[in-house]
Amino acid sequence: MLLDKDKVITMMSDEVFKSVLQDRSCEDYLVDIIEGITKINKDYIKRNLVFKNSELTKEEIEEKGKITDLLIELQNNIINLEMNKYYYDGLFNKNDRYVSKLKEGMISKKEKFANEKKVIQINFNNFDMFDERVIIKFKMMDPERHLIRSDYMKVTDTEIYYINLKRVREKYYNKEVLTKLEKELLIMTTDNKKELKEISRGYKEMESVAKKISKLSKEEEIQGIYLKEEQEAFIRDQIRAYAMSDGFAEGHGKGLDEGRKEGLKEGIKEGREEGIKEGRKAGREEGKVESKKEIAKNLLKEGVDIKIISSSTGLSKEEIEKL
Repeated sequence: MLLDKDKVITMMSDEVFKSVLQDRSCEDYLVDIIEGITKINKDYIKRNLVFKNSELTKEEIEEKGKITDLLIELQNNIINLEMNKYYYDGLFNKNDRYVSKLKEGMISKKEKFANEKKVIQINFNNFDMFDERVIIKFKMMDPERHLIRSDYMKVTDTEIYYINLKRVREKYYNKEVLTKLEKELLIMTTDNKKELKEISRGYKEMESVAKKISKLSKEEEIQGIYLKEEQEAFIRDQIRAYAMSDGFAEGHGKGLDEGRKEGLKEGIKEGREEGIKEGRKAGREEGKVESKKEIAKNLLKEGVDIKIISSSTGLSKEEIEKL
Protein backbone atom coordinates (compact mmCIF):
# COMPACT_ATOMS: atom_id res chain seq x y z
CA MET A 1 0.00 0.00 0.00
CA LEU A 2 1.56 3.27 -1.16
CA LEU A 3 -0.85 5.55 0.71
CA ASP A 4 -1.51 6.21 4.39
CA LYS A 5 -4.19 3.77 5.64
CA ASP A 6 -6.49 6.67 6.60
CA LYS A 7 -6.22 8.35 3.19
CA VAL A 8 -7.94 7.88 -0.15
CA ILE A 9 -7.13 9.22 -3.63
CA THR A 10 -9.51 12.06 -4.41
CA MET A 11 -11.65 12.47 -7.52
CA MET A 12 -9.33 15.35 -8.43
CA SER A 13 -7.10 12.60 -9.83
CA ASP A 14 -8.17 12.22 -13.48
CA GLU A 15 -8.12 8.43 -13.32
CA VAL A 16 -10.33 8.27 -10.21
CA PHE A 17 -12.63 10.98 -11.60
CA LYS A 18 -13.28 9.01 -14.79
CA SER A 19 -13.47 5.62 -13.08
CA VAL A 20 -16.05 6.77 -10.52
CA LEU A 21 -18.31 8.66 -12.91
CA GLN A 22 -18.34 5.85 -15.49
CA ASP A 23 -19.17 3.15 -12.93
CA ARG A 24 -22.81 2.03 -13.18
CA SER A 25 -23.07 1.81 -9.38
CA CYS A 26 -22.36 5.57 -9.28
CA GLU A 27 -24.77 6.54 -12.08
CA ASP A 28 -27.31 8.20 -9.76
CA TYR A 29 -24.53 10.40 -8.38
CA LEU A 30 -23.48 11.46 -11.91
CA VAL A 31 -27.11 12.17 -12.84
CA ASP A 32 -27.52 14.30 -9.68
CA ILE A 33 -24.38 16.29 -10.50
CA ILE A 34 -25.42 17.01 -14.10
CA GLU A 35 -29.01 17.86 -13.11
CA GLY A 36 -27.87 20.10 -10.25
CA ILE A 37 -25.48 22.07 -12.44
CA THR A 38 -27.31 22.26 -15.79
CA LYS A 39 -30.95 21.94 -14.59
CA ILE A 40 -31.58 19.33 -17.30
CA ASN A 41 -34.42 17.02 -16.24
CA LYS A 42 -33.12 14.08 -14.20
CA ASP A 43 -35.34 11.48 -15.89
CA TYR A 44 -34.24 12.75 -19.31
CA ILE A 45 -30.59 12.34 -18.28
CA LYS A 46 -31.12 8.77 -17.02
CA ARG A 47 -32.98 7.71 -20.17
CA ASN A 48 -30.45 9.15 -22.63
CA LEU A 49 -27.04 9.04 -20.92
CA VAL A 50 -24.37 7.49 -23.16
CA PHE A 51 -20.61 7.58 -22.50
CA LYS A 52 -18.52 8.54 -25.54
CA ASN A 53 -14.89 7.92 -26.44
CA SER A 54 -13.00 10.86 -24.92
CA GLU A 55 -10.09 10.91 -27.40
CA LEU A 56 -10.55 13.68 -29.93
CA THR A 57 -9.19 13.11 -33.43
CA LYS A 58 -5.96 14.74 -34.61
CA GLU A 59 -6.07 17.41 -37.28
CA GLU A 60 -2.53 16.57 -38.29
CA ILE A 61 -0.26 13.56 -37.81
CA GLU A 62 2.13 15.64 -35.69
CA GLU A 63 -0.61 16.91 -33.39
CA LYS A 64 -0.74 15.25 -30.00
CA GLY A 65 -4.00 13.43 -29.24
CA LYS A 66 -6.28 15.50 -27.04
CA ILE A 67 -7.91 13.57 -24.20
CA THR A 68 -10.95 15.01 -22.43
CA ASP A 69 -11.76 13.79 -18.91
CA LEU A 70 -15.28 12.52 -19.53
CA LEU A 71 -17.57 12.87 -22.54
CA ILE A 72 -21.30 12.19 -22.38
CA GLU A 73 -24.05 12.30 -25.00
CA LEU A 74 -27.62 13.14 -23.96
CA GLN A 75 -29.54 12.90 -27.24
CA ASN A 76 -29.62 16.67 -27.95
CA ASN A 77 -26.60 17.54 -25.80
CA ILE A 78 -22.91 16.70 -25.67
CA ILE A 79 -21.47 17.22 -22.18
CA ASN A 80 -17.73 17.39 -21.50
CA LEU A 81 -16.75 17.16 -17.82
CA GLU A 82 -13.23 18.32 -16.94
CA MET A 83 -11.43 18.04 -13.60
CA ASN A 84 -8.89 20.84 -13.13
CA LYS A 85 -6.92 20.19 -9.95
CA TYR A 86 -4.36 22.93 -10.59
CA TYR A 87 -4.48 26.22 -12.45
CA TYR A 88 -1.81 27.04 -15.03
CA ASP A 89 -1.52 29.48 -17.91
CA GLY A 90 -3.35 28.13 -20.93
CA LEU A 91 -5.61 25.76 -18.95
CA PHE A 92 -8.88 27.26 -20.13
CA ASN A 93 -7.57 27.72 -23.66
CA LYS A 94 -7.05 23.95 -23.65
CA ASN A 95 -10.58 23.35 -22.34
CA ASP A 96 -12.05 25.71 -24.94
CA ARG A 97 -10.14 23.85 -27.63
CA TYR A 98 -11.99 20.69 -26.62
CA VAL A 99 -15.26 22.57 -27.04
CA SER A 100 -14.24 23.70 -30.54
CA LYS A 101 -13.37 20.14 -31.50
CA LEU A 102 -16.71 18.90 -30.26
CA LYS A 103 -18.56 21.63 -32.12
CA GLU A 104 -16.80 20.52 -35.29
CA GLY A 105 -17.89 16.93 -34.63
CA MET A 106 -14.25 15.81 -34.78
CA ILE A 107 -14.56 12.74 -32.57
CA SER A 108 -12.54 9.53 -33.01
CA LYS A 109 -13.99 7.02 -35.48
CA LYS A 110 -15.12 10.02 -37.56
CA GLU A 111 -18.48 10.14 -35.80
CA LYS A 112 -20.44 13.27 -36.68
CA PHE A 113 -22.89 14.83 -34.25
CA ALA A 114 -26.07 16.39 -35.60
CA ASN A 115 -25.91 20.16 -36.03
CA GLU A 116 -28.65 20.83 -33.47
CA LYS A 117 -26.72 19.28 -30.58
CA LYS A 118 -25.63 21.68 -27.86
CA VAL A 119 -22.15 21.38 -26.34
CA ILE A 120 -22.01 21.84 -22.56
CA GLN A 121 -18.62 22.22 -20.88
CA ILE A 122 -18.42 21.67 -17.10
CA ASN A 123 -15.10 22.59 -15.48
CA PHE A 124 -14.59 21.37 -11.90
CA ASN A 125 -11.90 23.73 -10.58
CA ASN A 126 -9.92 23.27 -7.38
CA PHE A 127 -9.04 26.98 -7.26
CA ASP A 128 -10.75 30.37 -7.07
CA MET A 129 -12.02 31.84 -10.31
CA PHE A 130 -14.21 34.93 -10.93
CA ASP A 131 -16.04 35.32 -7.57
CA GLU A 132 -17.40 33.58 -4.47
CA ARG A 133 -20.15 31.58 -6.22
CA VAL A 134 -19.90 27.78 -6.37
CA ILE A 135 -21.47 27.52 -9.84
CA ILE A 136 -21.08 30.12 -12.59
CA LYS A 137 -22.73 29.70 -15.98
CA PHE A 138 -21.67 31.49 -19.17
CA LYS A 139 -23.71 31.86 -22.37
CA MET A 140 -23.54 34.09 -25.43
CA MET A 141 -25.07 37.47 -24.57
CA ASP A 142 -24.98 40.97 -26.01
CA PRO A 143 -23.32 43.50 -23.67
CA GLU A 144 -25.82 46.34 -24.26
CA ARG A 145 -29.20 44.84 -23.35
CA HIS A 146 -28.02 41.49 -21.96
CA LEU A 147 -30.06 39.48 -24.44
CA ILE A 148 -29.15 35.79 -24.44
CA ARG A 149 -28.90 34.69 -28.05
CA SER A 150 -30.26 31.16 -27.65
CA ASP A 151 -33.49 32.55 -26.15
CA TYR A 152 -34.35 34.15 -29.48
CA MET A 153 -33.34 31.65 -32.14
CA LYS A 154 -32.67 27.96 -32.57
CA VAL A 155 -28.89 27.79 -32.32
CA THR A 156 -26.38 25.51 -30.67
CA ASP A 157 -24.68 28.04 -28.43
CA THR A 158 -22.16 26.49 -26.06
CA GLU A 159 -22.83 26.60 -22.32
CA ILE A 160 -19.79 26.70 -20.04
CA TYR A 161 -19.97 26.09 -16.29
CA TYR A 162 -17.20 26.82 -13.77
CA ILE A 163 -17.53 24.89 -10.50
CA ASN A 164 -15.50 26.22 -7.57
CA LEU A 165 -14.60 23.13 -5.52
CA LYS A 166 -12.30 25.18 -3.31
CA ARG A 167 -15.24 27.36 -2.26
CA VAL A 168 -17.26 24.26 -1.29
CA ARG A 169 -14.43 23.06 0.97
CA GLU A 170 -14.22 26.50 2.58
CA LYS A 171 -17.94 26.34 3.36
CA TYR A 172 -17.47 22.87 4.87
CA TYR A 173 -14.52 23.96 7.04
CA ASN A 174 -16.48 27.03 8.19
CA LYS A 175 -19.34 24.70 9.21
CA GLU A 176 -21.80 26.37 6.83
CA VAL A 177 -24.91 24.38 5.89
CA LEU A 178 -24.30 22.60 2.56
CA THR A 179 -26.94 21.62 0.03
CA LYS A 180 -27.00 18.04 -1.25
CA LEU A 181 -25.31 19.15 -4.50
CA GLU A 182 -22.56 20.92 -2.52
CA LYS A 183 -21.96 17.73 -0.53
CA GLU A 184 -21.74 15.79 -3.81
CA LEU A 185 -19.13 18.28 -5.01
CA LEU A 186 -17.32 18.14 -1.65
CA ILE A 187 -16.85 14.37 -2.04
CA MET A 188 -14.66 15.07 -5.09
CA THR A 189 -12.10 16.85 -2.93
CA THR A 190 -11.84 14.74 0.23
CA ASP A 191 -8.81 12.51 0.79
CA ASN A 192 -9.77 11.27 4.27
CA LYS A 193 -11.70 7.99 4.79
CA LYS A 194 -13.48 9.22 7.91
CA GLU A 195 -14.54 12.46 6.24
CA LEU A 196 -15.65 10.56 3.13
CA LYS A 197 -17.92 8.34 5.22
CA GLU A 198 -19.26 11.31 7.20
CA ILE A 199 -20.19 13.35 4.12
CA SER A 200 -21.86 10.46 2.29
CA ARG A 201 -23.81 9.06 5.27
CA GLY A 202 -27.54 8.85 4.57
CA TYR A 203 -27.23 9.46 0.82
CA LYS A 204 -27.38 6.28 -1.25
CA GLU A 205 -25.85 7.99 -4.32
CA MET A 206 -22.85 9.28 -2.35
CA GLU A 207 -22.34 6.08 -0.36
CA SER A 208 -21.80 4.23 -3.67
CA VAL A 209 -19.20 6.83 -4.65
CA ALA A 210 -17.43 6.55 -1.28
CA LYS A 211 -17.16 2.76 -1.71
CA LYS A 212 -15.82 3.13 -5.25
CA ILE A 213 -13.20 5.71 -4.20
CA SER A 214 -12.06 3.51 -1.29
CA LYS A 215 -11.78 0.49 -3.59
CA LEU A 216 -9.82 2.37 -6.25
CA SER A 217 -7.46 3.81 -3.65
CA LYS A 218 -6.31 0.28 -2.76
CA GLU A 219 -5.33 -0.58 -6.35
CA GLU A 220 -1.59 -0.25 -6.92
CA GLU A 221 -2.04 0.73 -10.58
CA ILE A 222 -4.28 3.66 -9.60
CA GLN A 223 -1.84 4.61 -6.84
CA GLY A 224 1.02 4.62 -9.36
CA ILE A 225 -0.91 6.90 -11.72
CA TYR A 226 -1.81 9.18 -8.81
CA LEU A 227 1.78 9.45 -7.59
CA LYS A 228 2.94 10.23 -11.12
CA GLU A 229 0.31 13.00 -11.39
CA GLU A 230 1.46 14.44 -8.05
CA GLN A 231 5.12 14.27 -9.06
CA GLU A 232 4.44 16.04 -12.35
CA ALA A 233 2.46 18.71 -10.49
CA PHE A 234 5.37 19.13 -8.06
CA ILE A 235 7.75 19.64 -10.98
CA ARG A 236 5.44 22.25 -12.54
CA ASP A 237 5.31 24.10 -9.22
CA GLN A 238 9.11 23.98 -8.91
CA ILE A 239 9.54 25.36 -12.42
CA ARG A 240 6.97 28.10 -11.82
CA ALA A 241 8.44 29.05 -8.45
CA TYR A 242 11.97 29.20 -9.80
CA ALA A 243 10.89 31.22 -12.83
CA MET A 244 9.54 33.85 -10.40
CA SER A 245 12.59 33.76 -8.14
CA ASP A 246 15.64 36.02 -7.96
CA GLY A 247 17.83 33.14 -9.15
CA PHE A 248 16.01 32.94 -12.46
CA ALA A 249 16.11 36.71 -12.91
CA GLU A 250 19.82 36.83 -12.12
CA GLY A 251 20.68 33.94 -14.46
CA HIS A 252 18.52 35.38 -17.19
CA GLY A 253 20.05 38.82 -16.71
CA LYS A 254 23.66 37.59 -16.83
CA GLY A 255 23.03 35.64 -19.98
CA LEU A 256 21.32 38.63 -21.55
CA ASP A 257 24.15 41.02 -20.64
CA GLU A 258 26.82 38.71 -22.07
CA GLY A 259 24.73 38.19 -25.16
CA ARG A 260 24.34 41.93 -25.64
CA LYS A 261 28.07 42.47 -25.35
CA GLU A 262 28.83 39.81 -27.93
CA GLY A 263 26.02 41.08 -30.06
CA LEU A 264 27.37 44.60 -29.98
CA LYS A 265 30.82 43.42 -31.06
CA GLU A 266 29.32 41.63 -34.03
CA GLY A 267 27.08 44.59 -34.63
CA ILE A 268 30.09 46.78 -35.38
CA LYS A 269 30.99 44.46 -38.23
CA GLU A 270 27.60 43.46 -39.58
CA GLY A 271 25.23 46.14 -38.45
CA ARG A 272 24.41 47.45 -35.02
CA GLU A 273 20.70 46.62 -34.98
CA GLU A 274 21.11 43.04 -36.15
CA GLY A 275 23.89 42.51 -33.62
CA ILE A 276 21.76 43.66 -30.70
CA LYS A 277 18.92 41.43 -31.87
CA GLU A 278 21.13 38.34 -32.05
CA GLY A 279 22.79 39.21 -28.74
CA ARG A 280 19.48 39.43 -26.97
CA LYS A 281 18.39 36.11 -28.45
CA ALA A 282 21.61 34.40 -27.33
CA GLY A 283 21.26 35.91 -23.87
CA ARG A 284 17.72 34.66 -23.48
CA GLU A 285 18.70 31.16 -24.55
CA GLU A 286 21.63 31.08 -22.16
CA GLY A 287 19.45 32.31 -19.32
CA LYS A 288 16.86 29.61 -20.02
CA VAL A 289 19.46 26.83 -20.01
CA GLU A 290 20.95 28.00 -16.73
CA SER A 291 17.49 28.22 -15.10
CA LYS A 292 16.67 24.68 -16.27
CA LYS A 293 19.89 23.42 -14.69
CA GLU A 294 19.01 25.06 -11.39
CA ILE A 295 15.53 23.53 -11.49
CA ALA A 296 17.05 20.11 -12.27
CA LYS A 297 19.40 20.43 -9.28
CA ASN A 298 16.48 21.18 -6.96
CA LEU A 299 14.47 18.24 -8.31
CA LEU A 300 17.45 15.89 -7.90
CA LYS A 301 17.66 16.94 -4.25
CA GLU A 302 13.98 15.98 -3.87
CA GLY A 303 14.69 12.52 -5.30
CA VAL A 304 12.72 12.97 -8.53
CA ASP A 305 13.51 10.39 -11.23
CA ILE A 306 16.01 11.57 -13.89
CA LYS A 307 13.68 10.53 -16.75
CA ILE A 308 10.92 12.76 -15.40
CA ILE A 309 13.34 15.66 -14.87
CA SER A 310 14.58 15.24 -18.44
CA SER A 311 11.09 15.26 -19.97
CA SER A 312 10.06 18.25 -17.85
CA THR A 313 13.13 20.46 -18.40
CA GLY A 314 14.30 19.36 -21.85
CA LEU A 315 17.79 18.61 -20.52
CA SER A 316 19.41 15.34 -21.63
CA LYS A 317 20.08 12.49 -19.20
CA GLU A 318 23.82 13.14 -19.57
CA GLU A 319 23.44 16.85 -18.74
CA ILE A 320 21.44 16.02 -15.63
CA GLU A 321 23.92 13.36 -14.47
CA LYS A 322 26.73 15.94 -14.69
CA LEU A 323 24.85 18.06 -12.20
